[in-house]
Amino acid sequence: MTGKSLLYFSIGSAALISALASLGAIYQVVATRLSENKHPPPGRLVDVGGYRLHVQCAGPEVADGGGPTVVMDAGIGECSLGWCLVQPEVAKFARVCTYDRAGLGWSDPAPTARTSRRIVEELHALLVNAGIKPPYVLVGHSFGGLNVRLYATRFPGEVAGMVLVDACHEDYPIRDFHPLHVRLGLLAAPFGIPRLFAGVVVSGNPIFNANSKYPPVYRDVVGGTKYLNTVRREWSAVDESWDEARAAKKSLGDIPLVVLLAESDHENFPFIKKIEAELAGRSTAGRLVLVERSEHHIQHDRPDVVIEAVREVVAAVRRKER
Repeated sequence: MTGKSLLYFSIGSAALISALASLGAIYQVVATRLSENKHPPPGRLVDVGGYRLHVQCAGPEVADGGGPTVVMDAGIGECSLGWCLVQPEVAKFARVCTYDRAGLGWSDPAPTARTSRRIVEELHALLVNAGIKPPYVLVGHSFGGLNVRLYATRFPGEVAGMVLVDACHEDYPIRDFHPLHVRLGLLAAPFGIPRLFAGVVVSGNPIFNANSKYPPVYRDVVGGTKYLNTVRREWSAVDESWDEARAAKKSLGDIPLVVLLAESDHENFPFIKKIEAELAGRSTAGRLVLVERSEHHIQHDRPDVVIEAVREVVAAVRRKER
């Protein structure tokens, strides 16, 4: 190829890439707007200091001094929809609220770093401003498990019980489970690439499985630019979040606690089982439950197990309050 031909080729390639990027950006804006119009918030939006968080509650209203209210937090790359197989059943015996962290689901994006400590402060503001009174039974999956433990450290008088669903542990590097291509893929959110290949970029979530039990709305919601940018921001802050968890007080006193762990033949499972047992041991009333026939998303694969764990903890809290 001559010098002039190479120049023309380079110019043509740059023009093609630019055109594709422009088309991708237009596609992403239009698809995101259509999805937002098609799927309005199922709950309510509550101001937490200049931006709003989405919360949806179900079940019997809790009178003053009653309760507890169950509050659920999802993993990285997930939102309140991840509890859709659990919340309706829990609502039959307790008040239960699911919410979207800032920038996820139907919540507004936040200007602050997406560290666990900041997320906890926002959740507290949401509960106060929404009039959702303690005591709480906190339920956290994966990264959400780290958040709810930090919440119990920050606001111990509000937390009466806890269920940890295949929860992250600060002594295990979460980056091992999410390779570089996933984090890099999120950078392409404004150009529509993750929306087209969301099953790769937001990998591991069963919403993309052929036999997924989750509703199609979940796939639409996770393709939004705001959503994917927030997932990237949470990933960018994981080292700081893990440091915050390591620095937090470890003891959970005697609150009822169930730690659910999906059984696995992964070579690191003995170590994971050991540290999850350590989590259960942080409460004198804690116990570890190994869950068969489930992968990481126990609330999808075995929602019955999560429901029964919540029922057990709620019942134990009520007995203590008598």
